[in-house]
Amino acid sequence: MAYKTLTLVVTNKDADGAALAAAQGLARHHDAHLDVFCVGVDPARYEPLPAGSAAIVMETGAAEARAHAQDMANWVEGELRNSGLAYAVQASVVPNLGLDAMIARLTRYSDLAIAAQPYGQGAGHMQVSALEASLFGTGVPILVIPPTSKANYAAPFERVVIAWNESNEAFAAIRKAVPILAAADRVDVVLVDPPSHSPERSDPGGAICLLLARHGVRAEVSILSRTLPRVSEVIARFAQDRSADLIVMGAYGHSRMREAILGGATRDMLEGAELPLFIAH
Repeated sequence: MAYKTLTLVVTNKDADGAALAAAQGLARHHDAHLDVFCVGVDPARYEPLPAGSAAIVMETGAAEARAHAQDMANWVEGELRNSGLAYAVQASVVPNLGLDAMIARLTRYSDLAIAAQPYGQGAGHMQVSALEASLFGTGVPILVIPPTSKANYAAPFERVVIAWNESNEAFAAIRKAVPILAAADRVDVVLVDPPSHSPERSDPGGAICLLLARHGVRAEVSILSRTLPRVSEVIARFAQDRSADLIVMGAYGHSRMREAILGGATRDMLEGAELPLFIAH
């Protein structure tokens, strides 16, 4: 499978600027069509309002959402106009109630979605909503772009680290990342404290490496101990030591609420990763 349709949801110039730049490089590298949806959120609330004011309040909110979406579309058009890429830019007003469903509908027909890092400096709830709506509502893999990333997205990723824990989510991410993995110079499959009762305990990572080998991917397995407080820190340290430029991992093997309260590898990586993340659920 090749990535021939890429999608990006834009809601804020500052928060989504790095993702837009990355999307251009990826579209050029994969000779893909880029769809950019510039979203303004209609804040209309269905609650009692003073007599005669409901229509004014609702129309004012809708007008502001349309203006914001068009402002984003004008900015994106200016960035892409001379790029030489095949692209489409659409200004979309999305109701606040039903935000996730509408964003999922916009991104469902893509091969790969690009998203800004949803946590950290400059990010807000719209970056979280855009990522999670695509992740859970479509099954589309997502490439998460940190604002400080220095990767050359117009070229293949050279060194890729796969966080493998034998979960369905990790397996989905690996399958959907095959075009990227096949073009890489080096692929490391990393297991952190694999369970002793696993069916693959006699050859941890062997089966997934065999699957990848049949796609022309030469991967090496590394079994790591949890020497740092968080699994995400172990993976990030390994990726840094290997000079990796991408991490592939499954997303939210536990519920989002559980990870938000208790923590988890996905939430931790999305908050602190300095490298692009290829994730799937």
